[in-house]
Amino acid sequence: MNLIQRSQAGDEQAFAALFEQYKNLVYKTAYLMLDHTQEAEDALQEVFIQVHDALPTYDPAKGAFTTWLYRVTVNYCHNRLRQRQPVQAITDLPSGLLSDDGPPLEKQLAERAMMQQAMERLSPKLRITVILRYYAGLSYAEIAEVLAIPEGTVKSRLHQAIKQLREVLAPEVTAVTSNEAA
Repeated sequence: MNLIQRSQAGDEQAFAALFEQYKNLVYKTAYLMLDHTQEAEDALQEVFIQVHDALPTYDPAKGAFTTWLYRVTVNYCHNRLRQRQPVQAITDLPSGLLSDDGPPLEKQLAERAMMQQAMERLSPKLRITVILRYYAGLSYAEIAEVLAIPEGTVKSRLHQAIKQLREVLAPEVTAVTSNEAA
């Protein structure tokens, strides 16, 4: 009997092991969607409470556990985003990160900030598609299953998102490289 089956049967130790096995997947997805450490930590707890309550209804014949878990996580995060105040800034970088470590760190931070700003400009539908494909590494079919949309829609959204990201990032990258040359 695997962890999922044991958890479905009420084995709390198996559920604890399931949590340990998948907590990073949930946290990373929540952080990428919510852009805030504390909210991602809250999401991790809330998603696993939902998973615990809904686990008896999970049917492996309908899809992989990870796909089901992504769906629960994405739905939770979408609900949190709807409840947010308009435009919440990303400000939760660890303290001390901007120390005298020199240009490589500054460049990394600048690139990260540019990407975050570009991602924030994407619609939620495009953004989650990019997150699931490039950060979570899901296939088109898995993304389609998680988001309950056709695979062609996934491809179309990714195409749109990449086009928009390129449009936003191209002037920024040119400005950064021009400043470095000066």
